[in-house]
Amino acid sequence: MIYRFEDCELDMLAFELRRAGAPVPVERQVFDTLAYLIENHERLVPKEELLDKVWGDRFVSDAALNSRVMAARKAIGDSGKEQRLIKTVHGRGYRFAAPVAIKGETSDRTAEPVMPGMQGAPTPTAPERKEQQIRFCTAPDGVRLAYAVVGEGPPLVKAPNWLSHMEFEWRSPVWRHWLEELSRNHMFIRYDQRGCGLSDWDVEDLSWEAWVHDLEAVVDVLGLQRFPLLGISQGGSVAIAYAVRHPERVSHLILYGAYAQGWRIRSKSRENIEEEEAVITLMRSGWGRDNPAYRQIFASSFIPGANLEQMRWFNDLCRISASPENAVRFREVAGNIDVTDLLPQVQAPTLVLHARGDLRISFDQGRVLAAAIPGARFVPLDCENHILLENDPAWAKFLREVRAFLGVEAEPGAAGGEDVHTILFTDLEGSTALVHRLGDKKAREILRERETIVRDALRIHGGSEVKTMGDGFMAAFHSATRALECAVAIQQGISRREDGGERLRVRVGVNAGEPIVEEDDFFGSAVILAARLASKAGGGEILVPDVVRQLATGKGFQFADRGQVMLKGYPEPVRVFELRWQE
Repeated sequence: MIYRFEDCELDMLAFELRRAGAPVPVERQVFDTLAYLIENHERLVPKEELLDKVWGDRFVSDAALNSRVMAARKAIGDSGKEQRLIKTVHGRGYRFAAPVAIKGETSDRTAEPVMPGMQGAPTPTAPERKEQQIRFCTAPDGVRLAYAVVGEGPPLVKAPNWLSHMEFEWRSPVWRHWLEELSRNHMFIRYDQRGCGLSDWDVEDLSWEAWVHDLEAVVDVLGLQRFPLLGISQGGSVAIAYAVRHPERVSHLILYGAYAQGWRIRSKSRENIEEEEAVITLMRSGWGRDNPAYRQIFASSFIPGANLEQMRWFNDLCRISASPENAVRFREVAGNIDVTDLLPQVQAPTLVLHARGDLRISFDQGRVLAAAIPGARFVPLDCENHILLENDPAWAKFLREVRAFLGVEAEPGAAGGEDVHTILFTDLEGSTALVHRLGDKKAREILRERETIVRDALRIHGGSEVKTMGDGFMAAFHSATRALECAVAIQQGISRREDGGERLRVRVGVNAGEPIVEEDDFFGSAVILAARLASKAGGGEILVPDVVRQLATGKGFQFADRGQVMLKGYPEPVRVFELRWQE
């Protein structure tokens, strides 16, 4: 059933709100509130009735209901001041005032109000914006690890924080907005560390070193070559260690609420240590009980600004994510973490964010990280929550800072117009001689493998294949950073392949500008320069003009100045830079 009003549609079967034909993401209770008001349009729905239908027997405050109504108004283009669609009858309830039609299979009809006691099935839950894929891999010691992938584009990997559960988090009001937003422009990858969630619980080695090896195992099974790495809280130390051990793979390091030293190491008094040990004693005795009182101490320190629903979800997450024994083991291991000596060795560009009022990990811990990591940028957030909640103003700032740091740019303009793109050309060196040496069939097999390497790199780094030209590709990106990372991935992938003594090399040229876009093809001076740079490059080289070098400043790339270079068709020399990369 689909309810239609003004320019909106509420699709009850797909659990989706659409406005002007475009999906509008809403939280579960917002969808349920809107659905019930529409089902009962043009009659007053008392507040008590609405609370009962949306939240059942759970206690929620009037403020929670008011916030859902406000969000529903915003989603459908209404406001509390205008109240064109959802009207408030003060002291009594709400009324949906707009005409509503039901879109059926063959015709539309006007919807009739649903009176109390006449409702059918329960109100559906929130629409799913994306689907995550959960898979398993095996750590070096045989432990099975559950990992999840959601979204498309270049990869973004998250090291696990204290406790997680790939399936339960997916619907959690505590974590859902993280998953949705971080997968908006990326293929977002996360996993349950050993001992919790969907990964193996019965494990002998539950050490910090094993946690680092688990991250290595997940990255290796996915075949990731270069990617940004996110470390939250406890996951920050794992991310730091991985970045130091594999500097060629980590393009950016993002640390939120993280620390260099665990609670036992950084505690400044015996009293602090005794407080933590008392908490561990409580965990041993009450972690797995249905009564959440024993776990409430963690929820209150992690998300002090949470509402009752978010508190309940976090409590449940703690209970189902790990056994009491493993929860204690996690706390013990985390207490002895110390990556202080690794901080000066981090080579990746680093962004450190920390909430000023964080009750779990003090603000000073973020300052320590930023001060010790070379060139790190520190961003304070005005918040008390260790896990940023969706309605927290600091969440919007966090997203802005992270997206800017990763070079996520605005969505492309309309087709046929002009927009900033980064154009990449590749040309395989020596392919004609290869055909003469090996014959058409064998040469084609080798060339097809190289084409697969290029296409995989384009897919992972968010590039769009425009066309192929002989043995080369033309691709477009909406980020210079992604284009350069893709160019390096192509060079690394092809350099590692050698079939029967045949080792081919690729030439790459990259340029950024505003090409003309017509019918999925690109034209203009920005395209021509990228093609000329690819032709000028030697095998295994990546050449770029100064504009690309400037766009990539501070992103961890190394360039060599090739000076003023004459290019075919250009009356004046062009300053060219070579992007350095390692196999």
